[in-house]
Amino acid sequence: MNQRSLQNNYFILVFLFPFFITSQVINIESKRFLNDTNGFVGRSDLNFNVTQNTQQVISLGINVHMQYQHNKHRFLAISDLAFIKAAQTDFVNNGYQHIRYSYKISNHVTWENFTQAQYNLVLKLDRRYLAGAGPRLKVLKKKNFRLYIAALYMYEYQVQDNETIIQYNHRMSSYVTFNIGFNKLDFSNTTFYQPLLNDFSNYRIASDSNLDIVLTGHFNFRVGFNLLYDTHQPPGIPALVYTLKNGLSFKF
Repeated sequence: MNQRSLQNNYFILVFLFPFFITSQVINIESKRFLNDTNGFVGRSDLNFNVTQNTQQVISLGINVHMQYQHNKHRFLAISDLAFIKAAQTDFVNNGYQHIRYSYKISNHVTWENFTQAQYNLVLKLDRRYLAGAGPRLKVLKKKNFRLYIAALYMYEYQVQDNETIIQYNHRMSSYVTFNIGFNKLDFSNTTFYQPLLNDFSNYRIASDSNLDIVLTGHFNFRVGFNLLYDTHQPPGIPALVYTLKNGLSFKF
């Protein structure tokens, strides 16, 4: 496969299939279901593609997340896997599992506990395990607009660059998130700031934006932009990485 053919296959795959996890900061806010009624709700995204010409290109994307709410209690569970490989080159190879429990203390304050396992081999993140807790504050909630802020404590264990970098970190995970919805359009953005508690020069800034267009009662078309700036990436990984993504989403 020549370079032009390889590039064409890669861009076709990215355009046709949504891979929602590309950076090292996971935007859980984009995974919340904005319903306040008791019960279960979920969403799944699944795609698989094999292209064979002079060489083989394989792509796989799996996302399943479920939410259960009962009065002041809410449970959120998410699993995500994304993979694109052409010949012997991995363009995308990452995944994570996230579990979060929320308790609504008052109309404006919610306490959250979470744990997460994650990897991103293209960005040399062999594995990362997180656990944390903290308050989430509702600043404004209207019919077509929601605004929340949070400042959580997060303990982080991560292994990078083929086991050569091992860290045990205490971080703050603060964020601002908002959502605007009109008719069949819905726009959301979340921006994170995650510094080390003992060294604020070591930090991550991540921004995640998504535009959802309702096609039917169960299908949405989604366009998103994800950006990450990390001051302490492994050698060979740029401090700034970003991705433009799009695809279909099925709600159930």
